[in-house]
Amino acid sequence: MGPTSSGAPNKVDIEKCAREIDRKTQSKMFNTPALNRWGIFHGDRDAQVANSFKSSVSQSLKNVSFEFSEPAMHQVKPGMKSEAWIKELKK
Repeated sequence: MGPTSSGAPNKVDIEKCAREIDRKTQSKMFNTPALNRWGIFHGDRDAQVANSFKSSVSQSLKNVSFEFSEPAMHQVKPGMKSEAWIKELKK
């Protein structure tokens, strides 16, 4: 959860704060940086699944007013070869 305003580590006793846990974590979640540079890697046979995933994530981020840019889509060919994944990741 990050440090408190004084810089000390945040500590939460889940047993004692069960009803407040969401309030204690929300302040940190609202300080999350925008997703301006990100991507989705997928195998050459999974383009449809990757696009569906991108759509679901984008809709979820919009629903909570999270600042983001559309992700770059990286297709790995052939998707069954580990060398192809390594090559695409390095690119």
